[in-house]
Amino acid sequence: MPAVRANSRKSATGYLERTHRPLNCLIFILPLLTAYEVGSLFYRDRLLAPSHLASLLELFGATAHILPALLVVTVLLIWQGLRREEWRADGDALAGMVVESMLGVLPLIGLGAVMYRLFGPVALSAGTAAEAALAARILSGIGAGIYEEFLFRLAAIGLILFIGVEVLHGPKRPMVVLAVAAASVLFSLYHFLGPDTFNWQRFAFRAIAGAYLALLYVGRGFGIAVGAHACYNVIAELM
Repeated sequence: MPAVRANSRKSATGYLERTHRPLNCLIFILPLLTAYEVGSLFYRDRLLAPSHLASLLELFGATAHILPALLVVTVLLIWQGLRREEWRADGDALAGMVVESMLGVLPLIGLGAVMYRLFGPVALSAGTAAEAALAARILSGIGAGIYEEFLFRLAAIGLILFIGVEVLHGPKRPMVVLAVAAASVLFSLYHFLGPDTFNWQRFAFRAIAGAYLALLYVGRGFGIAVGAHACYNVIAELM
């Protein structure tokens, strides 16, 4: 029996680590990324996150519509290479990531329900116009889940930790707290760059939701954070 428990603990620890692997994250988000990119060709959907990534790439002369998606894929592939781990998909980890994404959306739904009772309707993403087709709004929510997690969790938190820990040699745990807080505030403010007008209720909701997603990213990995974010956006549109 002790050997069985030891193997069980080892297996659980292995799963928790495997969900962070960039290759597993890439395979996990690839169907969502493909659905968004193909769908956006039909609906001409323009979210802030992919359009801003496209604008950044245009500074270097790159203008193809598909480039933001390729940037996400390339970063994850490079990250996988730098980790020097085996290039093998893990079916068990991917199945677990699906379940965790669906469970991970529950706190966001609870937060949204509390904020709704206190302040009325709030939204995690600015999304598309209310009169847009439901399919377009669902695709918009999926795209937001992918690109906003890429910008504000993978890129922003990663950059802050790299500067704070690797360059400035600061203590890791306080730098993680700083990175989560900064990325969450930036995530909330970012949504007001579009047509959405600023108010404190929506700012607070998005900042708290951003902090939760940041903790999900740090603790459970990029793929699960994307899954929970996209799942919440889709549920919000359907409701």
